[in-house]
Amino acid sequence: MAYVTLDLTASRRRVLTGAATLSLAALLLGGVAGPAMAAPAKSSQKSVDYQTHPKGGHGCNSCKDFVPQSSCKTVESPIQASGWCNKYAHS
Repeated sequence: MAYVTLDLTASRRRVLTGAATLSLAALLLGGVAGPAMAAPAKSSQKSVDYQTHPKGGHGCNSCKDFVPQSSCKTVESPIQASGWCNKYAHS
């Protein structure tokens, strides 16, 4: 009767080396992809011609980027619900 022996040491070594390689790759990719996935900076009020009154019947309160009470997804806070800027996008 013939016995088959397995070299478990080599298999364990391969598994540990593979795990270490994957961990290193995850760290490197996380460091590279992390900052790229960060939220873009908000525009300054001046750069988007922000004003505290509506324009043409459009105000921040009807914009898709408005966040009640006084914030915006794309423009630096604080903003007024009755304000307007050139990034206005009807919701």
